[in-house]
Amino acid sequence: MTVVGVEPQQETSLRGTGFWLLWCNAVSISMVASADRFTFEWLVAETLDAPDWASGLVLFCLGAPVFAFVLVAGAMADRSDRRRMLLVTQAGGFVVLSLAALMVWTGLASVGLASVVAIAFGLVMAFSQPVRGALTPMLVPRSSLMHAIVVMTIGSNVAMIAGPLLAGAVIDRWDVGWAFAAQAAFFGVGVVLVLRLQVPPMPVRAEHRRLRVEVAEGWRFVWHHGSLRPLFLLLCVGGGLMMGGATALLPKLARDVFGRSAGEASQLFALMGLGMIITSFLLIRYRQRITRRGLVFMVCMTIGCSNQVLMGAMPTFWSLQLLLLLWGVGGGIYMNLNQTLIQESTPQDHMGRVMSLTSLAQAGLVPIGALVGSALAGAVGPRIAMSTFGAVGLACVLTALVRAKELRARA
Repeated sequence: MTVVGVEPQQETSLRGTGFWLLWCNAVSISMVASADRFTFEWLVAETLDAPDWASGLVLFCLGAPVFAFVLVAGAMADRSDRRRMLLVTQAGGFVVLSLAALMVWTGLASVGLASVVAIAFGLVMAFSQPVRGALTPMLVPRSSLMHAIVVMTIGSNVAMIAGPLLAGAVIDRWDVGWAFAAQAAFFGVGVVLVLRLQVPPMPVRAEHRRLRVEVAEGWRFVWHHGSLRPLFLLLCVGGGLMMGGATALLPKLARDVFGRSAGEASQLFALMGLGMIITSFLLIRYRQRITRRGLVFMVCMTIGCSNQVLMGAMPTFWSLQLLLLLWGVGGGIYMNLNQTLIQESTPQDHMGRVMSLTSLAQAGLVPIGALVGSALAGAVGPRIAMSTFGAVGLACVLTALVRAKELRARA
C-alpha cells in the first residue's frame, strides 16, 4: 500500500505534532466508551432486575443522541474552535457520570432515571466524537496519517480491553455506582489533556451558512463520492448489526446462556480489543504491503459477519471467547482501513462533517441495533438473535462486494 504523495520507503514520525496529547485524551475517553454500555446494561438487567426490553431501551437512549445530533456536531466542528468544543464535552462527561454514580449510591436508580442519564451522556459523546476525529489530520502531516490512525486504534483497543475489565471488576468488588465514578475520573483526565493541547487555527471561512445547509453539503459530498458511498453503507452494517448486536447480546449470552458474572462477561469485549491490537501492530510494520485496501476491507467484513453467525451456535463459553478474539483480529483491519480510506478522501474543510457521518454509522446506529437485538432476544433467545444479525449483515456485505467496483479497486 502506498500513501498518496509519499514514497513507500519513507519513514514518518509523530513527534512534535501534539498528536500524543490527543492520543492520550482519546485513550482515556475510549476507556469510558468501552465500559459505559456494559455498565448501563448491567445496571438495568442485574442491579434493577429489569426485563430485556428495559436494557434495550436504556442502550437506545445512550446512543440515540449520537444518531440525532452527531451531524450537527460535525458541522459545528467545521466552523468553530475544535479544541474548545472538545474541552466542553470532556467537562460535560465528567458531570454526567458523577451524577450517574450519585443516582446509584442514593438508591434513586430506576429504568426511567437511567434512561435520562443515558441520554445526557449520549449528548456528550455525540458532540465529542466528530471533533476528535477531525483533529487528527490537523495535527499530523498527510504522510503520517495512516501511521497516526493505526496508533490511535491501538490505544483505543487497549482501552477497549481495560474499560470493560475495569468496569466488571469494580462492579464485582463494589457496585455499579463506583463503576460510573471511575469513568467520571477518566473524563477528568481528558480535561487536563485537552487544556495542554495546541491546535493549528482553522482556515478562515468567508461565510457561515445555516447548519442544516452545511450538514446537507456533507451528505452530498459522501453520496456523490464513488468509493465513500458504499463504504459508509458498510459502516452502517458494522454499527447497526455487528456492534449493535454485540452490545446488546454478548452480555446476555454470557449471563443467561452460560451463567457468567460481570467480570467474565466483560472478558468477551476485552478479547475483541486484544484481537484489534494484534492486527494494529502488524499493520504498523506491514501496512505498505497492503494493496487494494477497499477489497481487503470488504473481505474482512465478510469474515466478520460469518463469525457473528457462528457466535449464536457456540456450545461453550471458551469457544465463544475464541470467536471474539478472531472477530477482533478482523476488526483491527476494519477499523484502520475504513478510517484511512475516509480521511485520505476528505478535504479538511469537510472533515468534521464526514467524521460525524462516520460516528453516525459506527456509533449512532448501535442503539437501534441494540434495541432490536434486545427485543429479538426476548422473543427467540440471544443465540438465534445473534446469528440472525450476522446473517443479515453477511447478505449486505456480499451484495456490496459484488456491486461496489470503485471501492474494490481503491489502492
